[in-house]
Amino acid sequence: MDDGILEEYLDRYVRIHFAPDMIGQGLSAYAEGKLYDYSPNGILIEERDGSLDYIPFSAVRLVQIKPKPGLWERLTGSS
Repeated sequence: MDDGILEEYLDRYVRIHFAPDMIGQGLSAYAEGKLYDYSPNGILIEERDGSLDYIPFSAVRLVQIKPKPGLWERLTGSS
């Protein structure tokens, strides 16, 4: 991974999809939260309740980053 590739996305909401072999029966296929920090080994997200979750990159299949709101969303407050 490139150094600093996620730096501009700190404090943005992300959805982390887990690799298929990391998903067990009855468990969620993804985790959502605010990108809190990252390292070459994994991602740290802050969940809505304020707790921090560390997710190693070996368990990650996909990272979805919610785009910044456009002008219309900022003016109307819609999302």
